[in-house]
Amino acid sequence: MTPRDNIYNFFKNKDYEWFPSSGDVLVFEPEELHDYKARGMINQQVPFDPKDYGGEGWFGLKWQYVPQVRGSITVGRIMDDLSDWRDVLQWPDLDACDWAGIKERNKDYLNTDKLISTTIYTGYLERLISFVEFEDAAIALIDPDYEEDVTEIFTRLTDLYIDYARRMHEWYNVEYFLVHDDWGTQRAPMIAPDTQREMILPHVKRLVDAIHEMGCLYEQHSCGFIHDTIPNIIDSGADTWVGQECCDKEMLVNKYHDVFKFGVRVPNAPGATPEQSVAALKEYYEKYKGKNVWFSVSRLMPKENAAATTAYLRSIK
Repeated sequence: MTPRDNIYNFFKNKDYEWFPSSGDVLVFEPEELHDYKARGMINQQVPFDPKDYGGEGWFGLKWQYVPQVRGSITVGRIMDDLSDWRDVLQWPDLDACDWAGIKERNKDYLNTDKLISTTIYTGYLERLISFVEFEDAAIALIDPDYEEDVTEIFTRLTDLYIDYARRMHEWYNVEYFLVHDDWGTQRAPMIAPDTQREMILPHVKRLVDAIHEMGCLYEQHSCGFIHDTIPNIIDSGADTWVGQECCDKEMLVNKYHDVFKFGVRVPNAPGATPEQSVAALKEYYEKYKGKNVWFSVSRLMPKENAAATTAYLRSIK
């Protein structure tokens, strides 16, 4: 069984051979597409210098890369009033992308037996914030005067993301889409779960359904303390969510593992030996085995440690 088949079968409730993890996955985020360069997250055949992260991304937005957080922030706001979006936003032209050239330039990288994944930057709340900043975005979600604008933006955004996902699947065999949309602070959700259910969830569900129709998988990314939002994620049809350490993952797994598959983040321990990383992983395994979870191993883990943890996971189920 290939790593792709192993983790794909896990999500599809079919037989798999070893404990599924991010070691079964290859991330593909080429510099020419989407917001990958602007947001500071490129994974491709040719190494990319992080000093070149940032710059202009989709919709004409300017991004500044912040090395300390390994991510980018928008520079200013793109419009003063959200109702001006029809005249201001520069919607991406996917037909203008060099899909064939990107495939040729990454042919060795994409020649893999792993499940190929990519990220869709960004989801609905973050995208709205990027247009008008947080305060006005939050107001727009609850102000009846902006309801039509928000709904039209989210509808068109969903159309764009479905088109993008379909092309990524057809050109590069991407079968796993992580949709990036932070919904919480370290203490609480940024918007009320009821507001999210009314204004955002229908669009998330349409995107989830379209990705599932392609035979692909959907991970809902959201940082923050979002315990009260987990039922919305489950109801959207998303296949999984990983989240951050500020959440009580053990409690959430125990509460929802019968109806949902959680990703459990295995943190990098700076200075740990490969043997110490495996020992720490064994503790996680004993805590979560049999509870419908997969492990997300830190990308910051040294290669030898990552290789040791992957080997261990492939020896257990």
